[in-house]
Amino acid sequence: MAKVFLVLGFFVGTPIFLYSGGDHGGAFLTGAIFLGLLALVAIRKWANPNLTVEYLEKARAVLGNDPEVMAAVVMAPKDATGALIWSILKRSLGGEIMGAVTGSAVGAAGVGAEIGGTLGMLSGMHAARAENAKAQGLLPVVLVAVTATSIAVLDWERPDQVFYVATSETSITPTRVLVTLDRATTVATLKRNGLTGHLYLGDTTTGKSIAFQGAMSPVSPDFKPMRAVLAALNVKA
Repeated sequence: MAKVFLVLGFFVGTPIFLYSGGDHGGAFLTGAIFLGLLALVAIRKWANPNLTVEYLEKARAVLGNDPEVMAAVVMAPKDATGALIWSILKRSLGGEIMGAVTGSAVGAAGVGAEIGGTLGMLSGMHAARAENAKAQGLLPVVLVAVTATSIAVLDWERPDQVFYVATSETSITPTRVLVTLDRATTVATLKRNGLTGHLYLGDTTTGKSIAFQGAMSPVSPDFKPMRAVLAALNVKA
């Protein structure tokens, strides 16, 4: 709970800190980004009133009902932290330079640098996560389904994806299984990191392991299906 309040404090405190320090442009830009992210979360929750059932039905359409799918949720491969940070820094710096050059043409180099840096940061995040998923034979977003005998990872292509934020999941239909783990020999553990949960799956027989990250925030539309998957895996949330 302390980490949740820390995250919320960061979202609220950062614009205030920037504004009090005289960086009014940075404060308004940061606040606008945070509000935009909150708006996308609200829109997605409104557009997907019952993802628990929808994920189940779509997983069953691919896996069948023998054995029956117990729970399913959309997750992402856990970030490769080093590569993610490097990609963000590299593209953020490039974006700042390009933004400053562009903004200087209209006498707003500082604002241009801030906007360019933000866009570069998002671009770097997107590129690193796409590369990380590809290296594991996965997609940036996948559907994790649990049955009595297996844990199946299905494709989940988001046509409306913008930096991993989708406004709706209703138009997406999984078509194939990317990875399957044996329930009997796979150990599942969860590590919470603020509003995100890191789910580690390791097959003790084959040595294959995969780590995912998913929503643990009650305001997220994926919170209930995430808890259902954890319960099906006998993992304490």
